[in-house]
Amino acid sequence: MAFALAPESSDWFLATMPWLLGLCAIAAGATAAGVWLLHQRLRELAHLGERLSALEQIQSTLARVAREREDLDLRRIEHVLIEIRDGQRRLEDSLLRASQAGFHGEAAGGAKASDVAGLSERIVQRLCAHGFEHVQVVPTLEELAKLLESAGAHEVLVEARRAGVQCKGRVLVRDGVVLEVEVKPAYSMFP
Repeated sequence: MAFALAPESSDWFLATMPWLLGLCAIAAGATAAGVWLLHQRLRELAHLGERLSALEQIQSTLARVAREREDLDLRRIEHVLIEIRDGQRRLEDSLLRASQAGFHGEAAGGAKASDVAGLSERIVQRLCAHGFEHVQVVPTLEELAKLLESAGAHEVLVEARRAGVQCKGRVLVRDGVVLEVEVKPAYSMFP
């Protein structure tokens, strides 16, 4: 009986042999393709790792720069910047006073139309220098001419905007020279 089973089992083995070889070939091809894809992915990761190694250099450079700049005092820098800003404001005021003093020296005699227009322009320039925009001098040119003809200090009403807020106030003028500016937001006038 044992001899009868052997020939049948070998026929089965021979009949399935091409199928088994085909499956082995497909499995080997799939394995080779998977290995090739893994190899490509590893190369991409290695390339990315090389690019990321530059971050270590950047980090060490930043740490070195931070150690070198530890002696900077930010509060001191802020105070220096504030002093520079205040110095600019003082210089601007000095320049405006100097330009108006030149006008004051020239303004001997009656008020001319150019003097009145010049006063209005100086008022607008002073308010613009203080950060206002859309400046309007309330008195007409005729009213300003009367102010220039009379001696003493006079108040000129003005309207302007600062940061989108309507502001109203006065400018103190003496003999064609702007002495003082007092302009406040309109909403501060209400209780």
